[in-house]
Amino acid sequence: MTENQLVGIVPAAGKGTRLAPFPCAKELFPIGFQPHTVRGIIEQRPKVVSQYIIENMVEAGVNRILIIVGEGKQDVVEYYGDGSRFGCQIGYLFQERLDGMPSAINLAKPWIDDATVVFGMPDTIIRPTNAIKQLLEQHRDAEADLSLGLFPTDRPHKFGMVEIDNHCNVLSTIDKPQDSDLTHMWGTCCWSPAFTQLIDAFLRSQNVVQKETVLGDVFDEALKRKMRVKGYPCNTGRYIDIGTSDELNAALLEFHRDNTVGNAA
Repeated sequence: MTENQLVGIVPAAGKGTRLAPFPCAKELFPIGFQPHTVRGIIEQRPKVVSQYIIENMVEAGVNRILIIVGEGKQDVVEYYGDGSRFGCQIGYLFQERLDGMPSAINLAKPWIDDATVVFGMPDTIIRPTNAIKQLLEQHRDAEADLSLGLFPTDRPHKFGMVEIDNHCNVLSTIDKPQDSDLTHMWGTCCWSPAFTQLIDAFLRSQNVVQKETVLGDVFDEALKRKMRVKGYPCNTGRYIDIGTSDELNAALLEFHRDNTVGNAA
């Protein structure tokens, strides 16, 4: 695998306890609709939430995606199969212990060592549909080690907030602060092989883990090591999360107002 090859990582091992009890993997909950041809007639059929991030990755040129699954996620594997229906190749990794996002990503290390990695959450919807493509172009132009796609939010306590300077250099990150003057959260990211190696080294250095390691911890380590970390605001974009029942309800109301809404850019 060469450095200019792209691999997408989608972590789907979580149990979705904030939405429990749930009839299926939360990544397969239908949000909005998509065109589907039946006997030569195009009809609108339900579209699952994780499909939005998959399609955003494919539009960016990602043709290999690793989905990290856990216990009870066989329906995710059955739905996506080998990925051919979605214009890419999809493989699966099984996370036995749910011990944080960096550990989930590190399962993929043997397959992503020399690749540019694109990362996105399967229970979110990112707009515009080419947001990851734009981020990837900026990442390459800057020759960055790590690039964060930033979205405006007025709910800093729910997200990883990011401070940048006038040249889009990341100055600091803070995970889910109760109060913050920061206005942008990170919603997707991409990185070079150097950051893949850092994730592995960071986890190996954690001899005693007193709290669950979050990806923001590794972002901070990259800043300490003077790696080239960039943050690119998508001020006209949107980041829609369905992690709680209130957020799920809001997404359903928005995307089901019209059968065409779920396919709007």
